Amino acid sequence: MGIAGALAMLTAFAVAHLAPTTWLAGTPTTSAPEPATGSLIRRGYLAAAVGGAITAVLYGLATGTAVEFDYRPYLKWTLGSALPLAVCATVIAATAPRIPAAQLPDWLARTRPAILPAAIATGGIYLMRAALTLTPPVDLTGMPSLVGSAGAALLGIATALTASRSRTIRTITAPGLAIGYAIVFTSNTSSALIVGYLVALT
Repeated sequence: MGIAGALAMLTAFAVAHLAPTTWLAGTPTTSAPEPATGSLIRRGYLAAAVGGAITAVLYGLATGTAVEFDYRPYLKWTLGSALPLAVCATVIAATAPRIPAAQLPDWLARTRPAILPAAIATGGIYLMRAALTLTPPVDLTGMPSLVGSAGAALLGIATALTASRSRTIRTITAPGLAIGYAIVFTSNTSSALIVGYLVALT
């Protein structure tokens, strides 16, 4: 549930990042559209902060309604994972218009969302949950421990890729986290591993 809220917010991040990036890519270098780009970033990321948080809330409420239980635990996880990212989007929105015009393109490139690591983490968490609940593909393979460890390894890789964009640091930490997550994965530690990824994502 926490990952679902985070992915909703990350999707809003990606949309907010796409608009000013496209604007800069289609503008000749001789003109100076950066102040307008700063304003576009501000509006886009403010909309992402609000829209992503609302989407996370609706997802939590809908899940509680669908299973006919109290919605508050679901809302706590979806909103709790989305709000830190919404705060990050708000900080970006407040900061962007103050960035010097010449630095905006490079600054915007550094704020791109971690889409590939998020996709890897989503696959890893799916495999971990499948191992704990004996749902596909575990019910077909009959190897819950192996599937769960593989999912945990993917989550460890995603955490390393998210925590740093330095190629050297990624190369060193990704194998270590993958092996470490795979070794310690159990039903008791799975939530802690997921929370660790959410912290890195934030």
